Amino acid sequence: MCTYENFRRITYHDKSGYYGDAIFIPVCSNCGRFVKAYAFISVTEFGLKDKPNAHCSKCGEVKMPFEGFL
Repeated sequence: MCTYENFRRITYHDKSGYYGDAIFIPVCSNCGRFVKAYAFISVTEFGLKDKPNAHCSKCGEVKMPFEGFL
C-alpha cells in the first residue's frame, strides 16, 4: 500500500510533449512536512535534474518525492 495514497499532487506540464507531465508529492523527503513547490523544475534530455524543487520551512531546499510521468 502506498504511504501517500490520498495526498494531493503537484503536476508540472511538459510543454515539449517529450516526457509527459511530471507528478510530485508535495512533502519534505526529510521531515514529512508539506512544502512549497517551485514554479518550474529542471529537466535534461535524460530526465529530471538531480536538484531541489521545493522549499520546506524546517529543512530549507529539498526534493519532493517523484511519482512519475503521466
